[in-house]
Amino acid sequence: MDQAEYTARYDALAARYEKLQARHDGLQKKRERRQIQADELSGFLFAIYSLDTLPLDFDPALWTATVDHVTVHADGRLVFRFRNGAEVTEHYYRGEKKIYTQSGTTLSRPLRKIESDKDKLLYRLVADMRIAEFAFFIRKFDRVKCWDDNGLTVLVDALAQHYGLETDWLDITNDFNVALFFATCYWDNNVRKWFPLTRAQTGKKCDTQYGVIFRAQAFSVNLKNMAVLSEQEFKRAEGAILPIGYQPFMRCHTQYGYSMHMKDSVPLQDNPILEQFRFRHSEKLSQDVYELMGGGEKIYPQEGLSDFYDILDCIIYATDFSDEAFQYALEKNDLAANAEQYKRALEQSHICPAPIHICNEHPSFGATRQRIRQANRKDMGFSIEEYYGIQLSTRKTGVYSLEEQNKP
Repeated sequence: MDQAEYTARYDALAARYEKLQARHDGLQKKRERRQIQADELSGFLFAIYSLDTLPLDFDPALWTATVDHVTVHADGRLVFRFRNGAEVTEHYYRGEKKIYTQSGTTLSRPLRKIESDKDKLLYRLVADMRIAEFAFFIRKFDRVKCWDDNGLTVLVDALAQHYGLETDWLDITNDFNVALFFATCYWDNNVRKWFPLTRAQTGKKCDTQYGVIFRAQAFSVNLKNMAVLSEQEFKRAEGAILPIGYQPFMRCHTQYGYSMHMKDSVPLQDNPILEQFRFRHSEKLSQDVYELMGGGEKIYPQEGLSDFYDILDCIIYATDFSDEAFQYALEKNDLAANAEQYKRALEQSHICPAPIHICNEHPSFGATRQRIRQANRKDMGFSIEEYYGIQLSTRKTGVYSLEEQNKP
């Protein structure tokens, strides 16, 4: 080995060492932070799990054990930060463009039209397989890989919900203007743009003449839902309103996004923690809100999947699935022991317009390597922390991940 080759090899090994050393130091600091958080969480969890019912009166000891600090903003908005890292404001909101008799999740709507319990279960499996294929698709992007590599949780169900897939989650926000925007504006899927509601759209029937704002007091949400730390606890968190936080593609955060888990919950109209406020639509109000939110730019300012709407549409209506997506759906619904039975039932069913096929490979849905590479090149150098001027922190959530099924 000559000197030049030796020097080149030495420099390569030195650079690799420095990179690994930097990663080691970063992980060590993260470990120290999490040890501190564990001490804080132990007191938080002890206080929460000692509750039998939600206290109606102020309890100084409970406040001290659960609330880390409160931030008062210039507009009067209060943000409560709990010792488990979650943040809430005084209220949660949801806006709807018309009066519905039953407001529920995007998955609950087709399920209500299916009479057979067997077919309802099969349709739920199809919905979960679509979510799984969505997850496999977005993990082709460097932005999502970076999320995974840094130990951050990609909330697949929440992202899938925001991109139009049918889920058991309902979008909630802690920003009134965001809720009002969704109650007064509509998304035109043909041109992929937001528009304010018009008189022609709102004046047709009695139920379309009014919009609705749902509001929940933050402290009316059971505090035990703030302590969801494992998959098992997550499955019991029915009706929980949980923060989404920063996610790849940023759509959830810019909507101040929260999600309510409603697999078996009653409709919003029958939920005792929610207040309902009805308002009469007008073109002026819709136009004013539309302009206030920048024509929707404040809702989707950093839209990372705008070049892949065609693929998202294919996933939303997919009937071809990989065996891996099928296994994910079975695990999620505790049906893995009867895999062959449900595979036959799905392939013989008529719950979708087209036959259902389950095969070894993931469908491409038109996501060619060239298109993925082009998107990754556009994302080169993009930093969430630099772009939004924030410092990311992590906390463990109870959202079921696709990797859980592969763990021993």
